[in-house]
Amino acid sequence: MNSTYEIGFIITPDANEEEVKKIIESISGSIKKAKGVIENIDEWGRKKMAYPIQKNLEGYYVFIQTEVDGAVIADLERRLKQMEKVLRFITLRLDDKLKKANKLTKRWQKIEQFRKRTQFSHEESKEGTDPAVKEEETYADEK
Repeated sequence: MNSTYEIGFIITPDANEEEVKKIIESISGSIKKAKGVIENIDEWGRKKMAYPIQKNLEGYYVFIQTEVDGAVIADLERRLKQMEKVLRFITLRLDDKLKKANKLTKRWQKIEQFRKRTQFSHEESKEGTDPAVKEEETYADEK
């Protein structure tokens, strides 16, 4: 079963353009060989890192967004670990991130609805009703 993944890795700054292209082609070739689909290759280029890694202050950042089987990802991670020019890498399964984002969106909508109701109850309280009682009733309705 194919899922959407994003593979990000940092290559040492002393790697020349040919070595960078070779690493990217190696990873993308493995994905294509496993009948995966590469959606996007995003090369950020040479950037300063937040903290030194193996005494390097800069690194060449590359992100590959792909749709491939999970078993292939394990093989890619093994290969990235073995590459001397790769300082760090990370693999994210984007399907899970999208589900989490959808859950957060629904939660924010509920919070917004609650705010609108409390704002409406505050407007009614100005007309003579006790606001604390209205808020407790609204909160009880939420539960």
